[in-house]
Amino acid sequence: MILYSFAVFLIVIALLPLTRGTHWIIRGWDFIRVQTSFLQILVIILLLTLEFPQESWQYVTLISLVAAFVFQVFVVFPYSRYYPLSQAKPKNADHLKQISLLSSNVLQTNRDYEKLINEIKRKDPDLFLVMETDSKWEEALQLFEEDYPHVVRVPLDNLYGMHLYSKLELSETQVNYLVEKDVPSIFTKVHYGGYKPLNLICVHPAPPSPTENETSEERDAELLIVGKAVRELEDDAQVIVCGDLNDVVWSRVSKLFARITGLIDPRIGRGLFPTFHADYWYLRFPIDHLFHSKNITVNNMERLGFIGSDHFPMYFTFWLEEFQKTEKPEIDEETNEEVEERIQEGIERAE
Repeated sequence: MILYSFAVFLIVIALLPLTRGTHWIIRGWDFIRVQTSFLQILVIILLLTLEFPQESWQYVTLISLVAAFVFQVFVVFPYSRYYPLSQAKPKNADHLKQISLLSSNVLQTNRDYEKLINEIKRKDPDLFLVMETDSKWEEALQLFEEDYPHVVRVPLDNLYGMHLYSKLELSETQVNYLVEKDVPSIFTKVHYGGYKPLNLICVHPAPPSPTENETSEERDAELLIVGKAVRELEDDAQVIVCGDLNDVVWSRVSKLFARITGLIDPRIGRGLFPTFHADYWYLRFPIDHLFHSKNITVNNMERLGFIGSDHFPMYFTFWLEEFQKTEKPEIDEETNEEVEERIQEGIERAE
């Protein structure tokens, strides 16, 4: 009976994130679909070997659990190496500009600066974004400012500080507080010598959790406001949205974000690259992301080593293809209404 009760629990938590519920108790189950899939297959094996169904309700429970397991595999499978890559290497790759970017949530209380500094020196990216940075982190990273003369500084003591360092010229830089008054985002243009600059948007919305926001409404609103901003760019704009999004790529809102922007998640066909929690191998999920427009192709995607944070850094190299238009996807009225509704709900909750 205990096994069947646990089976029902595993079925329910697999389906809960499909609802429109925004409380962390509902949204949190989306994060651990990989872990709960292993639990599901374990319980299926135990039921078949130790408590084979006898009653009709037991058969229904077992079949439902198998269906829930298949569903979760279906959700996660695109983010495995066995799924086709979302993009092939450009035919003219040898003639395209290639840029590298490192992104890392450093954990504000982490004072082991050298680990991250060594990773930055080792990879030598064109740009690097660091989050949860306060004034002490800013001071520790000053040694890079000679090689990275273009810096956006937003030191904060609330776990949402953000710094962007670039070897390449930046322009039209804005530090925005899209939903919550103490959670910044960076909008800038990166000049790499191309016909038009690269549009770079760096975000780190607060997650739904017992210690942060009670619901996902603020996070959802910020991601969708960014999505609307991407839609307003020209069709040939090169766009990257990156940072600690505090959401998994298969969630309802992440899918909605991708649908309205047409941006690509390079994890598709490459692997999960789980970045959090760095201290617990059995409880890790992918929440540090980079989404890019179709005129950008990711060449390399790598999870870097432990830096003392609860997140692993991510490193990307990508080709930039000029003069390639990427028309924004058409969205129906129902999708548009959901976007506007979620944005309004998030703004109202943040007030």
